[in-house]
Amino acid sequence: MWAWPPPRPVRTSEFACAELPGGESYHRLGRTSRFRWWSTPLTLAVFAVLVFFLWMAIILAVTIVAIIGGSGLAPDSVTLSTIAELAFGLLSSALFLPIVLFLVRVVQWRRIGSLMSVEGRLRWGWLARCTVVAIVPVALCAALFLPLAKLLQPGLVPSEATGGTEVFAAAMTVIVLLVPFQSAAEELTMRGLLMQLVGAVGARSGERGGGSAVSRVLRSPGPAVLASGTLFAVLYLAMHPGEVWTAAALAAMGLGMAWLTWRTGGLEAAIGLHVVNSLVQFTLCVFEGRMEQIGTGLVVGSGLPLGAGSPLVLLLTLVQVGLYTLAVVWLADRRGVRRRSAEATALR
Repeated sequence: MWAWPPPRPVRTSEFACAELPGGESYHRLGRTSRFRWWSTPLTLAVFAVLVFFLWMAIILAVTIVAIIGGSGLAPDSVTLSTIAELAFGLLSSALFLPIVLFLVRVVQWRRIGSLMSVEGRLRWGWLARCTVVAIVPVALCAALFLPLAKLLQPGLVPSEATGGTEVFAAAMTVIVLLVPFQSAAEELTMRGLLMQLVGAVGARSGERGGGSAVSRVLRSPGPAVLASGTLFAVLYLAMHPGEVWTAAALAAMGLGMAWLTWRTGGLEAAIGLHVVNSLVQFTLCVFEGRMEQIGTGLVVGSGLPLGAGSPLVLLLTLVQVGLYTLAVVWLADRRGVRRRSAEATALR
């Protein structure tokens, strides 16, 4: 049959980004049709190069601001550099967001939504519910801190607040604007990209070598959860050998958030707790005149509860993560939150 004008041919492109693999848990979403054995080392190599240039740019910017601000950097001085150092501390983590998205979209050549959840997108409603749920355990740990600190280690409680109204107001503006991006960037890096890099290594059951015991272990959630949940704690302990309690708390927080990411099929639960925790911790650091701790790992990383550097931080972290995990799992089961990708996904 001839027709005029002739029908337009269907365009197919070998360079189209890979779709979500069907019927997979969150940690396996990086094992797309475009995955090759060299995908993981290439991603890590590009990540290292981009992070190097990012840190060089941040150091240069901090140096320029310090020169403009002069040498008046006394703790009680209200200068541009005081707030700028806080902003740079948060930006150093927040700028991981475009790096991770670039790696997923360009280097791994898959959809950005596959990093968010098994539905191929960020589930905003579920994120909002998880954020609201996080308020209760965070508030409970803050309420428990004072009596427990006085009982176990009185020196943890600050004697007086410092910083002044101007510093507090300016710092809070920076915190409210940047903390959501900082928290999301850290979760997309540790509980997102890293978990999917590890989870993508094991071959599928129908692929060559997929039936071996090694492949079965590698494609199980255990290695991905363990790696993404403990890497930051290991790095922190390597840089701060004496901070054993803080490292243990970071590991507990990281493992809890990594398990919830796998259990709920997305990053929303981890981001929700991280945002609430960070807002509370950064606010307390500013109120108590401890802004220099922001960006050192004591607070940035998982938004630890109060009492860092003591056994109290591990106790509060276990309480906080335990309560939050129970509440999120119950709510996810009640609302039928999807844990696996659809068998046939056709995202446009």
